[in-house]
Amino acid sequence: MTLPIADTAETTGPGGTVTEDPPRAAGLGRAWRAFLLRRGIGLVVNLVLLVVVTFLIVQFIPGDPATAIAGENASLAQVELVRTQLGLDQPLPVQLWTYVTSVAQLDFGDSFKYRIPAMDVVMAAAPNTLALTIPAVVLLLVLGLALGMTVGVLTRNGRHRILDHVFNGVTGLVSSIPTYVQATAFVVIFAVWLRVLPPAYSPAYSLGTAAILPIASLTLGGLCSVARIVRRETAVILEQDYMRSARGWRLPSLTIYGRHMLPNLLTTALTLSGIILTALLGSALITEAVFAWPGLGSVIVQAIAIDKDYPVIRAAVFVIGIISLLTTLVIDIVLGIIDPRTLGEQRG
Repeated sequence: MTLPIADTAETTGPGGTVTEDPPRAAGLGRAWRAFLLRRGIGLVVNLVLLVVVTFLIVQFIPGDPATAIAGENASLAQVELVRTQLGLDQPLPVQLWTYVTSVAQLDFGDSFKYRIPAMDVVMAAAPNTLALTIPAVVLLLVLGLALGMTVGVLTRNGRHRILDHVFNGVTGLVSSIPTYVQATAFVVIFAVWLRVLPPAYSPAYSLGTAAILPIASLTLGGLCSVARIVRRETAVILEQDYMRSARGWRLPSLTIYGRHMLPNLLTTALTLSGIILTALLGSALITEAVFAWPGLGSVIVQAIAIDKDYPVIRAAVFVIGIISLLTTLVIDIVLGIIDPRTLGEQRG
């Protein structure tokens, strides 16, 4: 059950000055310290796991990078020479230790193909991926919050049942369609039939124009999922005593929904945003392939399927993991500011 965000205890001091209750403020400070300690430890543990995963992930990729680099017509001696130069002939624990010490310096080695630092290859593509995912997350949260809140208010107490059924049916259907299917449908409709938008990235089009369809395909499914959750949350909040009191006092609609209901919905929306962004990063890699977008997706696909470029694969996965970890941490901090109850400690 959703509760109203707790107000800070206040007392009236000399001269009518409003001051914060010291015990409540002290409890809030302890909660923040405990929260930051937990999140700090969790971040370190996740970083260690991320490093181990990025090292082991390439062990499961079929193919021999030494053979790929030396060429199909290379002799066995040439292949072995390349393997020695890459350090692939070393025992796995030795390779892991070398990898860990290098990652501590953000050094993933040189790309097998481009002969430049792998991190440079990844960082050149990362802004293009973020150019899709960040607008998509903002749009789906803002539009999903507005749509779910509006439908929740309009269908309160069983009103507008047709609207409720249509909303649930459409959003449920759209959110169940895979992102790459939506992306393909957008290409067919807007690029092939209507011919109003480019079907893929090309220097012939501006970056903004070419990004419209990829962003739309990343936004639509998440928007419907957020709207469904916010609509259910709105229905619960509207039945809370404080909302009934606000309506009973005949407060303006902007005050009722903007001041008293929206902050509680923001808590739900922000909680979802961390999960959504992580999912979108994965979806973006597939979407980029559909639209030939020059982001991390193209880099990873080529590094795995064609080049067997281990350093680039590891650097790309590491960067995606770091983005997810930092985003989750920032969202948790913002949630703690908006609603101190999310800090995970009861305060007296």
